[in-house]
Amino acid sequence: MKYETAKTIILTFLVLTSIVFTWGLWTYHPKYDVIPNDQYVQNVSVSNSQVDTSMIVRPSQILIHKNGNHYGMVEEADVNKLLKEMKRWTFDDFENISSTVSKQNFLSFIHGKGKIEIIYSDEIPMNIYQDLFRIDDKVLDSLTFDTIIVPVEKRQKFVAYFVSVNHRKIYKATVSGASLGGIEQFYEKAEKFPRYFAYNVSETKSIFLPEKEVTMRRLQYYTDELDPDKFKEALFSDPSFVKKDTLTFGEEYTDGSRLMDVDFLQKLLLYVNPAAGSSISQSNEESSSLIQKSIDFVNGHGGWTDVYRFAEWNRDLRKVVFRLVVNNHPVFNNYGMSEIVQIWGTNEINKYQRPLFRLEIPDRVSVQTTLLSGQQVVQQLEKMRGFKKELVNGITLGYELVKDQEREKVVILEPAWFCLYGGAWKKISIKDTDEIRGGNAIGLE
Repeated sequence: MKYETAKTIILTFLVLTSIVFTWGLWTYHPKYDVIPNDQYVQNVSVSNSQVDTSMIVRPSQILIHKNGNHYGMVEEADVNKLLKEMKRWTFDDFENISSTVSKQNFLSFIHGKGKIEIIYSDEIPMNIYQDLFRIDDKVLDSLTFDTIIVPVEKRQKFVAYFVSVNHRKIYKATVSGASLGGIEQFYEKAEKFPRYFAYNVSETKSIFLPEKEVTMRRLQYYTDELDPDKFKEALFSDPSFVKKDTLTFGEEYTDGSRLMDVDFLQKLLLYVNPAAGSSISQSNEESSSLIQKSIDFVNGHGGWTDVYRFAEWNRDLRKVVFRLVVNNHPVFNNYGMSEIVQIWGTNEINKYQRPLFRLEIPDRVSVQTTLLSGQQVVQQLEKMRGFKKELVNGITLGYELVKDQEREKVVILEPAWFCLYGGAWKKISIKDTDEIRGGNAIGLE
């Protein structure tokens, strides 16, 4: 009897144990680590360079107005020394004095004698200036300026002016922590710098050009092609889902929503993220952070593979452009081979276009070239039929980047004059012609 009872108890225990195990198998859910697709980012860098904002946002021109003459600070060592001095200053107590300077007196106020003028290539939000200099006033975040004026002569107290030339806006700031000798040393040796003259394109805008002919060298560089796979790893949310197709003159990468095109002919990369969308109606605060966001984006994957400088931006289109710079001169190319361009959606990058090469080794062969003086350039422009000087927003010396037809990995940098005409940079040709083609005067190629 005891044996039967024991057997029944053991059998019952085994049956109950089997039921418990079966139930556990049916109801068990393993705990996997969930990796959201939009947060999965590979820690991949195209290069090891991390660049500070002050190295990307630099003045396009520095002028000294002295005794009725104008001098241009062109040597990078002098520019660096001046900017280093200004970084010691503190700008505070900003005051809007725009209404005190009439339209007729605007140019003389900016370019009058006894002043140093620091000009940037486009208007810059105050949050960027706060990265470049010490600015204590916090109420100016929505404002943008393209010029800083530092009076040197006949001042009772040290002040500076932040100016928006296009909007005729002037803010006066008190400067503290400045050394009188530190700034006057540049003013005192102004005569050693090249002499410039003012080309007035409107009542409120002047462009300063060198009076004498300029000598520059035609340069050649061997290039190093950048690896598209590194950009794939850096730009796509989950590179493991990316498929690559080989095209006739390039490659195409896609994960079904994002696309990366590689153009082997022009050595360009274009990344498109349609899901980011585009948003024109953005607050001033969001727009003012656009330039810094763009710098951080390129820093995030080591994309500053050469010396690039901030060139321009469009607040409405949420577009930011950085341009290649060689020997302190901008480099231009009709196909975009010298620009890093970003267009932003609401929170993410929408389009990203950039060169897929870096300038690696300079060729020893360089030819010295003598370019027209500023006066000759103005004469050349004004001879063109249909030319309207009010459409001119900038004239500069630079290089045209062209591919060597015989050596695939060599690019040539041809010295030339360039004009920002009707919103686009065009090379100024010295051809003697007065025709109009495609809406642009010939001579602006």
